[in-house]
Amino acid sequence: MELGVECAGESVGVFGEEVDVLLGDAGGSFGDGKPGVSGDDVMAGECVPLGLVDVVNRGRGTDGQWGAPAKPYATTMSRFLLFAPMVLLAGNWPQAGGPEGTWQVTGAEPPVRWSVVRNENIAWRVPLPNAGQSGIAVWGDRLFLTTFTAGEKGFSGKITGLAVDGRTGKTLWSVSLEGVEKSPMMYAYSDSTTPTPVTDGKHVWFFNASGEMGCWDWEGREVWRRKFTPWGKPFPFNKQFEPMLSGDLIYNVEPDAKEGWNYLRAIDKKTGRVVWTNGDGTTAYNTPRLGKTKGGQAAILHGRGGWHDVPEAPVGLSLTDAKTGKSLWRFVADEGAEGAPTWQALYVMHWDERYAYWFRMNPEESHLVIDAETGKLVKTQSLVRGVDYRRWNREAARYELLAGVNLREVKDSLPLAEGEVIRVQPAWHANIVVDGFHYFLVSTGHGRNRKPPKGRAGPAYCVGRVNVESGKVEYLELPVAVDDAGKRIYGVSLRTEAKNAEGVDVATEERSRMDGWETPAFWGSPVAVNHKVFFTTSVGTTYVLDGRARVLDEAAILAVNDLGPLGKTWSQNSISFDGKRIYHRTAKELIAIGK
Repeated sequence: MELGVECAGESVGVFGEEVDVLLGDAGGSFGDGKPGVSGDDVMAGECVPLGLVDVVNRGRGTDGQWGAPAKPYATTMSRFLLFAPMVLLAGNWPQAGGPEGTWQVTGAEPPVRWSVVRNENIAWRVPLPNAGQSGIAVWGDRLFLTTFTAGEKGFSGKITGLAVDGRTGKTLWSVSLEGVEKSPMMYAYSDSTTPTPVTDGKHVWFFNASGEMGCWDWEGREVWRRKFTPWGKPFPFNKQFEPMLSGDLIYNVEPDAKEGWNYLRAIDKKTGRVVWTNGDGTTAYNTPRLGKTKGGQAAILHGRGGWHDVPEAPVGLSLTDAKTGKSLWRFVADEGAEGAPTWQALYVMHWDERYAYWFRMNPEESHLVIDAETGKLVKTQSLVRGVDYRRWNREAARYELLAGVNLREVKDSLPLAEGEVIRVQPAWHANIVVDGFHYFLVSTGHGRNRKPPKGRAGPAYCVGRVNVESGKVEYLELPVAVDDAGKRIYGVSLRTEAKNAEGVDVATEERSRMDGWETPAFWGSPVAVNHKVFFTTSVGTTYVLDGRARVLDEAAILAVNDLGPLGKTWSQNSISFDGKRIYHRTAKELIAIGK
């Protein structure tokens, strides 16, 4: 079989061939003298080489129809009118980032408190065929997610896509996807199952980060299947992008002709054909995010820069037109040559019609506010100086406030070695902008930032937030978990097992058994529902915070919930919400929360 697609009778994008045609700016180039294909050409129906992909069309199913995607969501403004609007939720969660890919919605009140251990506010729980990391797509009473195929352990590229009855947890049907690049299972930094399915209410698209995706109709009949060459050696299996759906386009991050590079790519949901590939490059660690410009133009913010000498350059951000693939603007970090630890695109790239947001780690840890219309830096806000830090006093068993302090001059709640200071490291992918604040969990105790001053990540076990207008920064130490009786536990490093529902330990390394704070993990990205922010860590602890809290203090912690017994529960996942219930998962179970 010839691997590729035909356009007007001419085969393009044959597998294994070096195809160097990528989307650039309106003129069809991207600033380095290489030819490109403009978005205008694509929209006019020009052929676009597909690079290292294989598209196999299987038909449209028995009804032969593709109806337009439903758009039941109205846009409303949040409490802070200058910032990102939330989406009015109408009962579906069609992709990892929710109805419009922004990771936040408003509408019905979500369940806030629950306990799997004590069976409190749990509608149902069902065992899963194997471990997995995908989020849960929801449409009506259908849930979609992926796991590793039953019986797999250690390293695998075989996954299973599941369609589940949201009322009962019963599996309705399943499909298999197999990739060419095996991943370590339950890896703390993603695995083959990490990408969340997307759905439009008539079809569902499953993804295997090891190199395959496909489309199925509502009854599980295959429509098309597409293989691609995944990012691989010498780089680790660190893929944290999430597929996105907007109109007739699915967005994924994939390699192309330039060795080691990954790119943001738009794929026709009906056929699996590549529509455009943005030439700026997108680090596989990055989580691009959909949004709309001030003029209502759908666009995607994505970034470059990270660990392990990822090659995409220049290091920085791009805002890309979601329809044409043209770069609307580029933000270059300094000279664009320095990656981690100073510049790390290991975050959800949140933005709104006014600003885009990022972090800089050296010489002083800072929060960046970027003009969303021009890509120009508006302001830099220190994450270290003049902050309010509320830490848990273990002896007094209460919080104490250190107001307006310089973190370099205070002791952390965990002991530091002689000469060490607190170095702020926002936890990877654990960030969200809500109601004019940029919230983030804070990595703890490690020394990954080896540039001066010498220090350890902190403040320990905290959630932080930046007021994006004033620059005011607050930190609040969180309990690391709750015990089986619901008592909060502070300030200790935890471990958990890496077993699936069959009791088989399927993980390959010790980092998968850590809590994700001191050995920083790729936690599931936070979600905001009705201004309540949900964070989940590796041990199955889910925090619910008041996103509109006037002060980030103990009262802002609305709940600390468990997804199972402490030390026996593992999760790298985000919540989904259907207007009534929250759906969550662990390595062992799929869980419906809310009666």
